[in-house]
Amino acid sequence: MQSRSLSTSSLVLSRPLELFIGARRSPDELQTYLRKLGYREMSGELNEPGSYKQSNAELTVFLRQTLLPSGEVQQAYPLRINFSEGAVSQLSHAKLQTAVGNAWIEPEVLSILGNTETRASIPLSLSQYPPQLIQAILAIEDERFESHWGVDPRAVLRALYQNIRSGSVVQGGSTITQQLAKNLFLSSERSLSRKVKEAAAALFLETAYSKDQILEMYMNEVFLGQEGRIALHGFGEAARAFFNKDASDLSLAESATLAGIIKAPSAYSPRRYPEKAAARRLTVLEKMEELSYISEAERFSASQAKLNIQPAKRSRRFAPYFVDYVRTRLEELSSEARRSSGPVHVLTGLDRAYQNCAQQAVEWGLERIEKNYPALKSKSKSAKQQLQAALVSVSSISGEIRAWVGGRNYQASQFDRISQAKRQPGSAFKPFVYLAALDGNLNSYRTARVSSTLADEPLRIDIPGSGTWEPKNYKDEFSGDVTLREALAKSLNVPTVYLIQKIGTETAARAAERLGIPGPLPRVPSIALGSADLTPLELTTGYASIASGGRRRTPMAITTLVDAEKQEVTWSQSIDDTVVADEAAVFVLTNILQSAVESGTGRIVRTLGYEGPVAGKTGTTSASRDAWFVGYTPSLLTTVWVGFDDNRETKLTGSSAAAPIWTEYMKCVAPLEPELDFIPPANVVFRDIDLRTGLLATEYCPKQDVVTEVYVAGTDPVTPCSVHSHDPMDSWTARDRRREPSPRRRRPPERRERSFWDAFWR
Repeated sequence: MQSRSLSTSSLVLSRPLELFIGARRSPDELQTYLRKLGYREMSGELNEPGSYKQSNAELTVFLRQTLLPSGEVQQAYPLRINFSEGAVSQLSHAKLQTAVGNAWIEPEVLSILGNTETRASIPLSLSQYPPQLIQAILAIEDERFESHWGVDPRAVLRALYQNIRSGSVVQGGSTITQQLAKNLFLSSERSLSRKVKEAAAALFLETAYSKDQILEMYMNEVFLGQEGRIALHGFGEAARAFFNKDASDLSLAESATLAGIIKAPSAYSPRRYPEKAAARRLTVLEKMEELSYISEAERFSASQAKLNIQPAKRSRRFAPYFVDYVRTRLEELSSEARRSSGPVHVLTGLDRAYQNCAQQAVEWGLERIEKNYPALKSKSKSAKQQLQAALVSVSSISGEIRAWVGGRNYQASQFDRISQAKRQPGSAFKPFVYLAALDGNLNSYRTARVSSTLADEPLRIDIPGSGTWEPKNYKDEFSGDVTLREALAKSLNVPTVYLIQKIGTETAARAAERLGIPGPLPRVPSIALGSADLTPLELTTGYASIASGGRRRTPMAITTLVDAEKQEVTWSQSIDDTVVADEAAVFVLTNILQSAVESGTGRIVRTLGYEGPVAGKTGTTSASRDAWFVGYTPSLLTTVWVGFDDNRETKLTGSSAAAPIWTEYMKCVAPLEPELDFIPPANVVFRDIDLRTGLLATEYCPKQDVVTEVYVAGTDPVTPCSVHSHDPMDSWTARDRRREPSPRRRRPPERRERSFWDAFWR
């Protein structure tokens, strides 16, 4: 007999928790994680998987068998973890006394996907439930559970008698085993034939499983209410949903309240109908007293206790937008592709710690914005009226999605702004244009270099059929000639349009598409400023190829599928390592985007306290409808968007709205990330140049004008600075030197390379 629940439901699992020397994990944090997985705390020797014990700064865990992200299996073994100064200091095999390089604790369940519902469930072992909860359930649902064989004839006759007396169905006769059988094997139709099947299934369960196993399955499976689209199953989830606590911490009053819900979860919902729930609780307590589970005094005290129901959380499901996206991806994979039509375990790269940081950063950022800009705070609860934010974070090494926040409130709106909201990226698109100019493989014209100059002066472009377009800079000011570095770091619009005019819109669009931006992109000059509509996920896909050093890294929601019954890998997502851009050109672009954070439009990242290596780009669309920040470290890429669903003006910029959220998130996850730096590839060279001329610096160039610049090998300047080619004391007077033009002023025409393309090149 096959379980309906198991045959139609798949588990969505988080990324296994990785432990390594230096990992910023505390004993308390790990114990909390272990308890969620059903590990039992022991005081003596650990003899079986699923147990742990703590002693001072040491935690010993008997790990269960775990499927690793690589598809390999880590066998069960006892692991000793030592801590020092808030981090893991040593890992060793507790029995063999040998050092362990790294270890994995199995993933936790993010969600259970059924055919028609999305379930929230926290499965627990029977020993993790408090005795008074078990007693309350047995008292009100099946007082002879321990003695019957699946069907209780006395209960059936009693229910039949009561129903005939009342002329309606007022009492059921199903045992706990029958209820479990119905939930697992049968539909919810009411018919005599279904009751017969239910009884037969109950007999099957009683012969196949022990009473404790049946009760444990029942307590984890039983339906206990609905919150929006989320079905609450099991007392572990119900304890968290209604009382915000672990099931093991439930009081007698709380246990009786939850046991009373079973009969009619909607009618006895303590959140919607507290009076009915309190009355039902009293019925449960009286039955417990009748069966001598509790005393009269305990019954009275518990019946007088306040319900103390916690407000519904914004989402009962962890990472709900991400789980919805996983469901979509799972449906796109045919049964043939995944070689299984039955239940699967869906392994993802989502990390609970990263997700918590992301959710907190989004909430913090929106509160910060609405505090600083009160006009943006809506009194309406409508999602369309509220300012929204979204964040997606991806490993730039593997492409695995680490965190995903699709909006501020899933309960209010299930519209996922990460994968569904098409918005203009604004200046966040510019790096694709600059990379097309820097990479000779993407640009069939010429290869630019970072010190090349672009014109920053009024520009008019005739668009066939659309009139004249005059791009403007953010502050409607012009700087004359600027270098590529300055133009991108300061996010200057006009020089960027000059650049795309030079390399061609076809070249720029094709380069962006090659890096992963979905096409076809419009072949118009305005795409240089981000006029093409993209979802945050699509923009992130393009940036992932940049963050990985020029290799394609499509963000992965699902890493592996495992047949739930056979425990075999049936499908895995391989990393597409296709080279899509020259690594040297990508490094040069990254170096420019580092300047954007150090001294350009993204400098608020440093102001707010993020200290690690980072490259990033802000984005603000016309009329300030969308605010963006895309930033990446050597190991993590994160995109943040802020705006209204109805595309209203916000008066926000990427720097003021999105970058602070990015920074808050990165400060939170930094202790979990490896300490890496951007490493220049072999075909990159560094040269000291004169800022004024863009040529090789000589010993006579003023020190304040000399900077070290980075180039793709073969495009670096070879001509010495012509302005400072000799000792100025030979021909200049002291008065002349004092009048030397400021390095920030525009160079006179005779000292300036007239063409953008004249100065560089191979």
